[in-house]
Amino acid sequence: MAPFDREFFGGRNALEMEAETLFGLVAALDDIAPGFAEIAQARVAFAVDGVFTPNWSNVLTGAAEVVMLPRIAGG
Repeated sequence: MAPFDREFFGGRNALEMEAETLFGLVAALDDIAPGFAEIAQARVAFAVDGVFTPNWSNVLTGAAEVVMLPRIAGG
């Protein structure tokens, strides 16, 4: 979860949570780390079970792991 673990989650590098979609996951993460949802769209990318997932409305039912990665921007 680096660098988000240090910036928002008190150094925790893993969290156990349930959510229907990545939007729901971001909202749940914002509940424990206020301000996270504000930066998530610009700074966070997600991989669900090892596959990059740009559509945050995809259902997470059955997913074993969601990894947060820093979004890389460039041209």
